Amino acid sequence: MPGSITPPHRRSKARTATAKPAPAESHVASAVGAPDMTVDALAARTGVSVRNIRAYQTAGLMPPPRLQGRVAFYDAEHQGKLELIRDLRQQGFRLEAIRAMLLDTPDGAWSEYALISGLFSTTFFTVEKPQRKAISEMASHWATPATPEQKARLSQNGLYRPIGPDEVEMLSPALERIGIQLAELDVPLDTVLDLQDKLIDHSRAIAKVYVEQLFLALLKNLASSAQDQRPSGKAPDVRLAETMKSLFERLRPLAIGSVSAAFPVILQQEFDRSVQKAMKKAPR
Repeated sequence: MPGSITPPHRRSKARTATAKPAPAESHVASAVGAPDMTVDALAARTGVSVRNIRAYQTAGLMPPPRLQGRVAFYDAEHQGKLELIRDLRQQGFRLEAIRAMLLDTPDGAWSEYALISGLFSTTFFTVEKPQRKAISEMASHWATPATPEQKARLSQNGLYRPIGPDEVEMLSPALERIGIQLAELDVPLDTVLDLQDKLIDHSRAIAKVYVEQLFLALLKNLASSAQDQRPSGKAPDVRLAETMKSLFERLRPLAIGSVSAAFPVILQQEFDRSVQKAMKKAPR
């Protein structure tokens, strides 16, 4: 959210005030000797816009800054938490998931979180190499050319990353190959898009449960434990991040494999139920 804007009449009044102006330097010494930053300095140091910093504060993800007159100052704790939020957002986490992770975590544990999250790139959980493709070619396997609405659905469902006006990066080339095979079976494009939307919705719901109840729960417990054991003022141990990464690497195939293992059973059950239901309704 944008910050508040001082009305013109107040700005002119402020210029004639006898109060001392804010320090010209971005960093000043706080009461305990730690360097403080203005919001502009914090934005420059973390790469997060001033607008997003204030939006995270409004959302309750960051504590309010320390006020010195009319100037707000942020400390290392703000920076650590903001860097964590930034990294998780870049990895695709929604604000609700980030808030769940930060909830009830002891103050000071953000450095552990930032250290660990820095090891997980946007491809940590993926098993395929993305491929580029023109949007105009994405529905070329169907006999009827795709409409603008269908092309928009193809490129806006979360499985594609826009990289140009008519180009996307396919995050799951294997899923596109399945779509091509469905086209060869004369399955209409709209039906394929409907199936894909349902697949994404239900997969996202499953992934959210795994992330919040397994991965983030383990991360929270480990980071909080490490913060309790870390002497005040000492940097977090890099081995903590390596331990968590090793644990996540073991959990990753288990989470993905559990979905693959359960789906054939559920598919068979749903097929049997639908057939039995259709047989009961059939005239005799």
